[in-house]
Amino acid sequence: MKKFAALLIFTVVFLLVGCGGFVPQNAGKDTALPTGTGVNKPDTAAKTAEPMTPAVSEESRIKSYNLGDIVELNNIIFIVNGTREVPENRFLSPENGNIWYAIDVSIENKSNETFNFSSMLMFTLIDGEKLTYDTALVPDLKGNVDGEITPGNSVRGEVAFEIPEDAKDLMLEIDPILYGEKVVVKLDR
Repeated sequence: MKKFAALLIFTVVFLLVGCGGFVPQNAGKDTALPTGTGVNKPDTAAKTAEPMTPAVSEESRIKSYNLGDIVELNNIIFIVNGTREVPENRFLSPENGNIWYAIDVSIENKSNETFNFSSMLMFTLIDGEKLTYDTALVPDLKGNVDGEITPGNSVRGEVAFEIPEDAKDLMLEIDPILYGEKVVVKLDR
């Protein structure tokens, strides 16, 4: 029964990631709604006499770390150990003009409860143009950073992304959802 459940989960994840294709999203820009959607935008021409508070971007509130730093979020420790380019194999390869980029991550549970996590939900890669990339199913990764960690234990593994060959100023966003606020780790590319 466990094998069936694992196979079912793998199949669903594979279909979601595989069918999605490579479509970077722009993290720093608003997207306009199509006309005729029935959703009204606020009247931007209306002026008020109240002083306006300067807008504080979400990016400026997110804590930033460097490769190798210890990041502690509610008794869960994250360390980004390094990165590498994953070579294609004879069966799979990234889209033309893209590479597979793997990030070596350690996660330690110092809490008193089991930490359940998913790399697909917790990690996002952001480039210097504020384009975001979701995790990709890539062959030949070392270790696994999905599942659960019981109190006092740790895991180490790689999470991979498919990115353009010329992507630079990369940052890994870590968003543990219930275990603290999101942070970013500056990478070596």
